Amino acid sequence: MYKKHPGMLFYRKRNWAFFAFTVPLLILYGVLFIAPIAGGLFYSFTDYNGISKNINFVGLKNYISIFSSSRFPKSIWFNIQYSFWLVLFTVVLGLVLALLLDRDIKAKGFFRAMYFFPAVLPNLTMALVFNGIMTKGIPELGILLNIESWEISLLSRTNTAMYAVLFVNIWKGLAIPTVLFLAGLQTVPAELYESASIDGASPWKRFKVITIPFLIPSLTMVFVLTLKQGLMVYDLIMGMTGGGPAGATESMAMLIYRHGFVERKLSAAMAESIILAILVCAISFIQIFWSQKRRVYD
Repeated sequence: MYKKHPGMLFYRKRNWAFFAFTVPLLILYGVLFIAPIAGGLFYSFTDYNGISKNINFVGLKNYISIFSSSRFPKSIWFNIQYSFWLVLFTVVLGLVLALLLDRDIKAKGFFRAMYFFPAVLPNLTMALVFNGIMTKGIPELGILLNIESWEISLLSRTNTAMYAVLFVNIWKGLAIPTVLFLAGLQTVPAELYESASIDGASPWKRFKVITIPFLIPSLTMVFVLTLKQGLMVYDLIMGMTGGGPAGATESMAMLIYRHGFVERKLSAAMAESIILAILVCAISFIQIFWSQKRRVYD
């Protein structure tokens, strides 16, 4: 008769032990992630307002109503513009900083610490600090210097408020992408640069043909993280403009908050949250799929 090898029993017991350790994490993941998503999806098809016990199924009414209103499409357009400029400047400036900090320069450790300092500060704290600078500091300086364009706060103009918030977001969020790019630069074999230099390749050609392909994983990660940050921006806007002036900086996250907790339209807020999640996932998957085709493997 066939006898089980003792080693097989050992491995089976070990696998069950590993599974037992994952059970608490699976429960937490289900309770804190899967259940809220399922609940939000359910409530988005109802008329739930967060208080009433009477819940009626309304189908796609919430989705139709938010698109028929001008506020949600306007907030989507704001997030698209904001995310585009945020991703563009973060990728370009982060890559330039990484290339500069990767060189042998004096006081390199000091400069690395200085540019990373804003990353450790809370977003809301930075928003309140820059709100004071832009609403009081710069206008007062404009009055002293008799510069008329400085006397009106950037946050009080509909055509400049978004760019003021964007500046703070870029300044604070540039550190992590730079670190990721620095890590990516360490993976580029030095002999490839040497061979390209011997062949007479220009610095731009070496950067385009050698550096960029090796930075694809870092670029993908920075793109996805920065895009998510841009599409879900909330705390900087809350601290600097509150969604104003005249709704010029009302992002999707800000609109979801107002519908859910201020205007008591929780079901509409759930529908907007589902659309935002789908938008973030779709763009992220497209970017990851595109980058996988161009990635350089060892």
